[in-house]
Amino acid sequence: MPKYSFQMKWLGLFFTLLTLLPMFYLECTHLAKFYGKTEVFRGLNFRLGEARCVGIQGPNGSGKSTLMKCLSGLLRPSEGTIRWEIGGEPVRNQDLRYFAGFAAPYLHFYNELTVTENLSFIRELRPAATGRHLSGIPASLAEILELAGLSDLAGREFGTLSSGQQQRVRLAGALVPDPRILMLDEPGTNLDAEGVSLVAGLVARQQQRGGLTFLSSNREEELALTETRIVLSADRSQHKAPAVSTPTSTT
Repeated sequence: MPKYSFQMKWLGLFFTLLTLLPMFYLECTHLAKFYGKTEVFRGLNFRLGEARCVGIQGPNGSGKSTLMKCLSGLLRPSEGTIRWEIGGEPVRNQDLRYFAGFAAPYLHFYNELTVTENLSFIRELRPAATGRHLSGIPASLAEILELAGLSDLAGREFGTLSSGQQQRVRLAGALVPDPRILMLDEPGTNLDAEGVSLVAGLVARQQQRGGLTFLSSNREEELALTETRIVLSADRSQHKAPAVSTPTSTT
């Protein structure tokens, strides 16, 4: 066998094995969050390594949004540990926000700025950094506006938009940094049927590009997009799982 053929064979095997390794790994151990004396959740234990779309499910007040913020590095847990690996490299939880795009109905945008101006502001705050985004060339703002169905509203001030249109802008904002991890907290809020299809399209796009999505919701049509779920309970006594386990969920 010629030398170059032998080398190509082993190179192909190397890349085949590389594709079998999990791009994302997350392990949470004895996770808890308190606000003063108010307990949001505690005793959360789970690990994720294969799924590319993870649901966070639970009744109102069970801590879905709080958990999403902790996993994205926006909040620090009160107890326990969060361990992330991306591409085989450990990532500190406080640095996770640089890899993530976050969308939620409670995020505020500038009412007096246009849709494009708001998204441009996000891009200035979140410039793409090597190894922290999915592609070498993030999508242009025009492409993001089209993905979110906002092309005709690009010049409108955010404050003049309907609640559903504003939610589309929030979803578009999460795409601006070309995140490796897409965090969608109640993404279908105020959206019509076409908007719900938009969420499904964004999740599919993220998966096709090799990214990871977390989706917090109580809507079955949105949770149906997920491969596994972290299920929270309103009963605080249920947040005491003693062991780390792979979730279909968890508490």
